[in-house]
Amino acid sequence: MSELAFCKSFLSALDARPAKLSSDHIADARQYPAQGAYTLPRLPHPPHPSRPNPQSTSTARDASTASTINVSLKPMKPSTPTISLSSIDPSKTSIYDLKQQYATSTSIPAAKIKILYKKKPVMDSKTVAEIIGTGAGGDVEFSVMVLGGAAVGGTPPVTSPPAVAPSEADKGLAGNVGESSGTGAAAVGPSGKELVATEEFWGDLKNFVLQRIKDEQESERLVGVFRSAWNESK
Repeated sequence: MSELAFCKSFLSALDARPAKLSSDHIADARQYPAQGAYTLPRLPHPPHPSRPNPQSTSTARDASTASTINVSLKPMKPSTPTISLSSIDPSKTSIYDLKQQYATSTSIPAAKIKILYKKKPVMDSKTVAEIIGTGAGGDVEFSVMVLGGAAVGGTPPVTSPPAVAPSEADKGLAGNVGESSGTGAAAVGPSGKELVATEEFWGDLKNFVLQRIKDEQESERLVGVFRSAWNESK
């Protein structure tokens, strides 16, 4: 039989068969060829790998000690003390916790304390691990900026004089009342150029600018420009 004749006979045989199985097709399992059941091979002895031994108490203690660091809270001004905190877990200690520790040790309100890392302010919600990253070493130093108006040891801060409503004489409505009575309105506390000439004023101005621009060098430069201009104009 030639190849062409074989192909024709094969195609004729296929034409007699359905193109696909019908939806109600049922196969008789008894007509399947007999064969042995397949079983999985046996596992080697022991069937499961041995369980690792748990770490001893000393090993676990050494691992927890290695994950802690020593934190130093160094103020930007020498008028406030430096606080050292040992065995701090950086992943569980937030910047706000450091602020509270410094506030407790120095009696400075936490609202008057700002924590900086590498001269840049950091958020209270961040953890120490998020700020310092990996490879910071076992000793980490944070800078502490005390905002204006705060004092160490609970000493009442120096405040500006309270605002006083202008009197009738100040408004020019009472004529020469002060001259006729021989008395004048006394000034309460330093004001004007006298207040600007104090170091407290320029310290408060520097802290305000630093909070706004978050750059210590630029804030010092701007305050220097302001102070030089004021000295030339007075």
